[in-house]
Amino acid sequence: MPLDTLAKLAQRAAAGDRAAAEAVVAAISSDVYNLAMRMLGHAADAEDATQEILVVVLTHLGSFEGRSAFRTWVWRIASRHLLRVRQGRREVVSFEVIAERLAEGAGAALPSTPSPSPEDQLLVREIEIGCTQGMLQALGREERLAFILVEILGLAGEEAAEVLELEPAALRKRCSRARARLAGFMRAHCGLVDEGNACRCARQIPVALQHGLIRRDQLTHANHPVRSPGLAERVLEVDELQRAVAVFRGHPDYQAPPVLHDRIRTLIGSGRFRILDA
Repeated sequence: MPLDTLAKLAQRAAAGDRAAAEAVVAAISSDVYNLAMRMLGHAADAEDATQEILVVVLTHLGSFEGRSAFRTWVWRIASRHLLRVRQGRREVVSFEVIAERLAEGAGAALPSTPSPSPEDQLLVREIEIGCTQGMLQALGREERLAFILVEILGLAGEEAAEVLELEPAALRKRCSRARARLAGFMRAHCGLVDEGNACRCARQIPVALQHGLIRRDQLTHANHPVRSPGLAERVLEVDELQRAVAVFRGHPDYQAPPVLHDRIRTLIGSGRFRILDA
């Protein structure tokens, strides 16, 4: 949706147009959910945070003055909220804990079948996304948020600095620290970044199943609805730092669950939003 169209919809919504409010939610919900999913690492936590952020956006539409793009304004609201929200259930993971888990599974034998079954392919994908998402959770929130906005979601440096209310130099420093920490850990442990490492996603399946880290009947990441598929290829020709970034860019472009739209639509129609009372 063109930026000017979205801003006009926001103006109409602020004036009490409920159909415009629903259109604004539909336009921004997956973007907000993607940010929340990467920040919190758990679908239920991301859904709750996204709903809270969308409510803040809707109830503050009248304060949008058009000094920045509407999506930039939304990113800022979402970022502020995600820096303050209570700790997610996956944010307790540290690089040390992840290293211990990887070491436990790294010695397992790889599957002997030349072509893995569709179920095994899904399990490998679940491990790949879930494990690397855990590495992202091991970063502090400020570094994690800067890395997600710039390196994963692709915001330009100036826009990301405006979103985070930082000087560009401070943003670059945060991103640099995050890249260095992730690349350093993955270079030492992850076979996706360095093929010399023993760890392979397929090797981690038995250990992950044993510890309940994944379930065959509930694949959070591999079966999550997406707007577009993640990158299947890995950029092995570039240096390890960029390979680490490429892994995270290969995560899915998540679609916000329809239940979120239903909840917000119900709230919009409830009359509880003073700003939407025409």
